[in-house]
Amino acid sequence: MGAPAERRRALSAPGVSTGRGYRPPMLARAVRIANVRGVEVRLDPSVLLLGVLVAALFLLRFVDGFSWPLAIPMAAVGALLVMATTFAHELAHALEAQHRGIEVEAITLLLFGGVTEMHAGGQTARDELAIALVGPYVSLLCGAVFGIVATVSPDLLPDAVGAPVAEVAGLLGWWNVLLAAFNIVPGAPLDGGRVLRALMWMITRDRMRALRTSVRAGQLLGLTLVGTGLLLPFVAPLTLLPASVGSVILVVTGVFLYLAARRELRHAELDEVLSGRTVRELLSGLDGRQPPPLEPPPDAVGADTAGVPELPAVQLHADLHALVAAFQGDHDRVRVADGAVEVGTLVERDVARSLHEVRRFGAAAGGPEPPAPAAPVASRDVEPM
Repeated sequence: MGAPAERRRALSAPGVSTGRGYRPPMLARAVRIANVRGVEVRLDPSVLLLGVLVAALFLLRFVDGFSWPLAIPMAAVGALLVMATTFAHELAHALEAQHRGIEVEAITLLLFGGVTEMHAGGQTARDELAIALVGPYVSLLCGAVFGIVATVSPDLLPDAVGAPVAEVAGLLGWWNVLLAAFNIVPGAPLDGGRVLRALMWMITRDRMRALRTSVRAGQLLGLTLVGTGLLLPFVAPLTLLPASVGSVILVVTGVFLYLAARRELRHAELDEVLSGRTVRELLSGLDGRQPPPLEPPPDAVGADTAGVPELPAVQLHADLHALVAAFQGDHDRVRVADGAVEVGTLVERDVARSLHEVRRFGAAAGGPEPPAPAAPVASRDVEPM
């Protein structure tokens, strides 16, 4: 996890997403804070910005009815509860996946929501449908609980306490309901996109075709949000400042959704290329493409001198997921061996270029549906704020 960012970008720079054991750049900065039922819980530094933005939005609302000394802690508590309900949403995905026998690696909270990383090997369309739906369900459940608290607290608590509790709970109730409604919109990478993909997968029996449909829907949603954001200040001239703020939020959210959907498709296309392929096949030229050059073995293989760590090694018969995973760390080369005989060294940039060409060729040519991959798939459950 301590590898330099440029090392982590190498395999994804030309449009190649990652495979088994390789952490995407967007998650590389996350800090581990807890472990829940074997699932690591991580916080990306951008989540602090989320907390500040939510607290500021809540504060603008609370100061209309409460004094500043009271409105500030109300806004702070509200922001913390927003992040807590976002975590509950992600945890629901993780627990449902574990219930269905799917290994879950980590939950990472980000500026735009959360990412649940899980191993998708053996996952069926029904599994994906259930895992996708449970997140919005929990958000609706949180909304209902906060709604009940907002309703009963003025009658059960003293006025000095009941009024602020009801205000915070009521706002959080609507917040979770609206987030659940938005998250179920059918477009990747939202939960609704995963629902659409699962249903299309059931109908067509073609996982990649279903994925491409959900990605196109997600990109259309992103472009729609960007267009709406750009037009908003012109259709609401009397409220220029609020419209401008809303415009920025819509544009940023739309761009994020569009890029996340595209990244999801690229990840799946690469995984399709890696599944069932070996290092030997890559060096022979996958699908007739130019193979990466194999450099001569280093002079001192296994030497641990001058602070240089030993390079990892992969066998010629190893799955390409193992090769991608071997590049994780503070190095850009991997040794290749045939049994006990070392045959050469592969450079990360050359492998990335070759896989990028194979992915582009495969995406353009199409082909038969491969089996569900065993590599970790980052299930991005996005809740734009």
